[in-house]
Amino acid sequence: MGRNPQIFVKTFLYAILIIFQLAVCEHTPKLLLISFDGFRWDYLSKTDTPNFDRITNNGVRAKWIKDSFTSLTFPNHYTIATGLYEESHGIVANIFYDPVFNETFQIGNETTVLDGKFWGGEPIWVTNQLQGGRTGVYYWPGSEAEIKGVRPNIYEKYIKQEVSMALWRNRTDTVIEWLTDPENVVDLALLYFKEPDHTGHIYGPESPEVVQMIQQCDNITGYILDQIEEHGLSNLLNIIITSDHGMTGMNRSRFITLDDHIDTHQTKHLINYIVGTSVWPKSGENITEELYKNLSSIDPEHVQVWMKKDIPPEYHYANNRRIAPILMSANEGWGIKENWNDTHYLLGRHGFNNSKMDMHPFFVATGPVFKKGFISEPFENVNIYSLMCHILGINPAPNNGSLDAVKQLLADEYIPDEEYKYTQLQFTIAKWAGICFGAIIVIVLLIYVIKELKMNSQMRKEVSGFSNSNLTYSERDENREPLLSTDFP
Repeated sequence: MGRNPQIFVKTFLYAILIIFQLAVCEHTPKLLLISFDGFRWDYLSKTDTPNFDRITNNGVRAKWIKDSFTSLTFPNHYTIATGLYEESHGIVANIFYDPVFNETFQIGNETTVLDGKFWGGEPIWVTNQLQGGRTGVYYWPGSEAEIKGVRPNIYEKYIKQEVSMALWRNRTDTVIEWLTDPENVVDLALLYFKEPDHTGHIYGPESPEVVQMIQQCDNITGYILDQIEEHGLSNLLNIIITSDHGMTGMNRSRFITLDDHIDTHQTKHLINYIVGTSVWPKSGENITEELYKNLSSIDPEHVQVWMKKDIPPEYHYANNRRIAPILMSANEGWGIKENWNDTHYLLGRHGFNNSKMDMHPFFVATGPVFKKGFISEPFENVNIYSLMCHILGINPAPNNGSLDAVKQLLADEYIPDEEYKYTQLQFTIAKWAGICFGAIIVIVLLIYVIKELKMNSQMRKEVSGFSNSNLTYSERDENREPLLSTDFP
């Protein structure tokens, strides 16, 4: 073993572990989920998108997908992550009041955003990690909070930044590093871009500025695909690119003002997000009835008003304490102002009824599990969670979606039938057999090393005992000078 077997052993063990980890990772399914915020279903037809075309030609595209009511950013990103409707996971708007906590959740309030008590359900990164996977998240609503005692293995804290290709490339490079790091590789990565939502709000969805931003989204998609190929991930990595909602145009003349019709002093909380309003009346049944009557008569042609119990069941938006006793929802293209001083005017808005086409986002995907050149009929975004779990080979938490609703996207060999289940079982058995075999090799090596170290230790003790003798004399001459132990070879 040499004079210092520990160095050899450590190096050898480290090499074995790295080789073994790489061997396991090479056969572990990987998934990259990307969101372009506010990317409407028909944006791909507004301009040339050669890089999105690379995905659809080699993968799948849905005609459109149906987002969840309400069509807002935080609720729908969290629906994608959990497979739950908003009433089920509890993020019922970007801003909402919780009567039990007596607190208002707000996307711009770091204290509430980081507080796990607001986030219900089980997002995909928690599901993945509870079943032995590793996750990296570069911005996603909910990823900074501790949910079920878990945060992503790696995550970036959201920072508002100017839009630039340089920053987007840096973000992409970081995610690619997560997916290829031999020591801490992740099998699930989530990546978020705030465009074209921001540009759509400012200039409107039909503006040339939105077209330019669609082109930039296509450019970064090309960069992502190039980096995946360059790092040898093409045959291992599955990619899903989607969005949270669409966008529609607004007009200054299509607004109603609440101050003109109700006494806001009768409300405990009035949360207005322009396309809808949550009304929490002060205590008293008469007050609630009076407010409902007054609000219902404002403009029934352009604003719908419901008591909580009367919200249509197809919206899946009634069975949660955070949904207000009275809910107002503006028709597409209309808005609600709290008073005449309200200046929240933008040329583009979302959050309207999720049955409207302008609210629907896009969906494309590619990778080993997906068909090639396939166009799917529409499906709901609650089904994406089950699809992701299937790709990763993990068991989904209880959710409102179904793998059956999206299995048409899968290549034949990945469709969940008895043969597929048998193949997955074989893979699982082979994987664990390899792990056990590797563990046995390491244990045998450690036993050998321990024996070697004990033998070396015993030899040192013998030599040490011999060298500690005071004097050593020659048998032939007792008067001879003593020999020091160091004189011996």
